[in-house]
Amino acid sequence: MRRLAVRAGAALALTAAALAVPAAATAAAPSITWSACTETALLGFDCATYEVPLDHDRPGGPTTTIALSRRPADDPARKIGTIFVNPGGPGGAGRGMVRSSARIASPEVLARFDLVGFDPRGIGASDPVQCYPTDEEAVAVLGRITGVPITRTQIRDTLAANWEYTEACKKNMGPLLTHMSTLNVAKDLDLLRKGSGDSRLTYIGYSYGTLIGATYANLFPNRVRAIIIDGNVDPDQRTNHRLANKFGRAGGFEIALAGFLAECDRAGAACAFSGDARAKFDRLRDRLRQGPAEIPGEGTVTIDDLTGYIGQQLYNMGNFPIAAQTLQNAYDGVFGDPAALRATGAGLPKAPPARGWLGDAYSFNGNDSFFAVNCADAPLPRDPKLYPGFAVAFEKAHPTFGRAEAFSEVGCANWPVIKEAYDGPWNRRPAQTVLVVNPTYDPATRYDFAVRMTRQLGNARLLTLDGFGHASRYSACVTSWYTRYLINGEVPPAGTRCTQDIAPFPAV
Repeated sequence: MRRLAVRAGAALALTAAALAVPAAATAAAPSITWSACTETALLGFDCATYEVPLDHDRPGGPTTTIALSRRPADDPARKIGTIFVNPGGPGGAGRGMVRSSARIASPEVLARFDLVGFDPRGIGASDPVQCYPTDEEAVAVLGRITGVPITRTQIRDTLAANWEYTEACKKNMGPLLTHMSTLNVAKDLDLLRKGSGDSRLTYIGYSYGTLIGATYANLFPNRVRAIIIDGNVDPDQRTNHRLANKFGRAGGFEIALAGFLAECDRAGAACAFSGDARAKFDRLRDRLRQGPAEIPGEGTVTIDDLTGYIGQQLYNMGNFPIAAQTLQNAYDGVFGDPAALRATGAGLPKAPPARGWLGDAYSFNGNDSFFAVNCADAPLPRDPKLYPGFAVAFEKAHPTFGRAEAFSEVGCANWPVIKEAYDGPWNRRPAQTVLVVNPTYDPATRYDFAVRMTRQLGNARLLTLDGFGHASRYSACVTSWYTRYLINGEVPPAGTRCTQDIAPFPAV
């Protein structure tokens, strides 16, 4: 049954004042009170907490706490306003982003804006949700889940453990369980905007953070000053057709992998895996799909190891040379040439479990909040027995990543039905054009998604990065457009394309 959608009011027309940020003219909200951070990881920055309604339909009811960090503008006399940033996930804690400010924005932007990272509700230091009392109890269940379940036993254990995991979340997560949707995050963000003193929002969101930006632009179109969304989801498909979206995500990873392997062969000696890299990868994958392989002196390597490793390496083009070396090492070891193992190490690294970045007694908040948000936002089939059939169809079309993607959110099958979510419309016309940025070989948010995001939004412009990685990296061209847009509201001409400044496999 389709969830109840929240419909925003009609958008206002573009005005000349869209880029101005005078004192907030909307309803009064408490100002954010900043003080020096005391956590070791955030020393040198400002920190704050901010109370927001647990349920925005009950503004006078219980609250939940949002934790924030701030890098103040370098030139406060010429300060324009505040840029809020989100790293994605969902489940990504945003406060640490102030430590990566040079990666996010140019010196010109950092001079004129405060940069504020926030942990969305239930995530990181913001009243973190928790499905198990201890790490040990979480590991006992999550450790029975196979990332690429193939055998009947693996499939049975994976389905059973996911069911058990969700039941624990329902038991232990508390009131936030039914209030974790992106709709609530966008409403929280509007209160943070008011608390900062800005009349309109300036925001940069990556990956899942693009859904936050798109949701905000449609809930509060007249409050948009500048929104950059980089590494984009397809908002309608993600919220209304999640199974098809999962299939499309698997295809995005396949496209990125094919690009990686093709670039490897083009690079020749600069890529350790060159020499018909596609055939070698497929041979390695198909062998490991039959069962684990022993690499002499290095231990066991599995299809989970291969799939998880290469999927992660595709996120950052800077990892490509060492990823190619690692694949060649694994190939040599699996196919009987251990003497050819390179000095950089042999086996594929074991993928660690999903953990949050806070060094506390419970490390799985990132995993728990990932499900809490995704299961609230996007309906998936509620019968776990259907998922093995989905996996067969996914894998037939996408042989490396399809099976993993089909099972990756089976925990949503028995998640409570959440009606407090936003699933459109997506075509409200915001007061300022939204800047949509995407690489052509983005694995997790394929380029097609960005094209659809641009078409669905009522006022958006697509900036294409011809290159690799999840969200834009290594491009002075993209950084320049970020700067011009954030400071002056200038958008690139339709059809603008940028390139990356380094090669995927630099010459040796």
